[in-house]
Amino acid sequence: MNARRLLGFGIALPLIVGAGLGLFAAQPARTAGPLLYPDLRMGQISDADVSNVNGQLQLRFSATIVNVGPGPMELSASRSDAVSAFAVSQKVYDGSGGSALLPVSGASLVWGGDGHNHWHVRDLENYELDRLDNGAKVGTGRKGGFCFFDTTAFRLTLPGAPATQQYTPGTVCGQNDQPTTSLKMGISVGWSDRYGSYLPDQYIDVTNLNSGNYRLVATADAGGQFTESDETNNTTWVDLKLTLNHKGKGSGGNKVSVIGYGPLP
Repeated sequence: MNARRLLGFGIALPLIVGAGLGLFAAQPARTAGPLLYPDLRMGQISDADVSNVNGQLQLRFSATIVNVGPGPMELSASRSDAVSAFAVSQKVYDGSGGSALLPVSGASLVWGGDGHNHWHVRDLENYELDRLDNGAKVGTGRKGGFCFFDTTAFRLTLPGAPATQQYTPGTVCGQNDQPTTSLKMGISVGWSDRYGSYLPDQYIDVTNLNSGNYRLVATADAGGQFTESDETNNTTWVDLKLTLNHKGKGSGGNKVSVIGYGPLP
């Protein structure tokens, strides 16, 4: 079974835990050299299709966040007890065994229930749909929370890229342990985390749109919460021609054609 079916997808859930500012002091840097920051980018958006789900037209798609920076993307979260708020930090390494914890003041965690049973960080990825003719935003992604880990090798020729997964399902995000007081999640150098089109909330509602040309935009860390080696390359897109059938049942009559791609990592 694909590990992503059980771990790592976000859903709209009621329990939101803030960053917990003031609960924990930042860990002093213990480094022997320059810090190696991650560089988050978005891979090519794929598998775009429109489904009719109980009368709602859903533009579903697969999205992949990649790390092409010199260091891993790792979050560390801790709290004093099972009912307190988490303090979320980004752990950055120096390549010689040293590391520093950088507090992420805007980060929040959400518990994923309904059988998911792990913690998610808010807003690691954002999706929106724009009209291609005038750029007007007409839809946003449903997914709000993400548990991220190494799902797919992306570019193992990068310096420091490990040959095998370092962040694996079952070892990240407090799996099956809602009362946990500490957890981590991450993406290694040269690895990626793919969210398939079949996953819950991996869609944009297009019920009220007309057939036409649109741009589906995916952005990693749109709010700039996390520190990267390059903050300017986090967005990609795919241009789509949507043919939407508002009368029929099922998926009949709904078509998606790709007419262009945005930048790739």
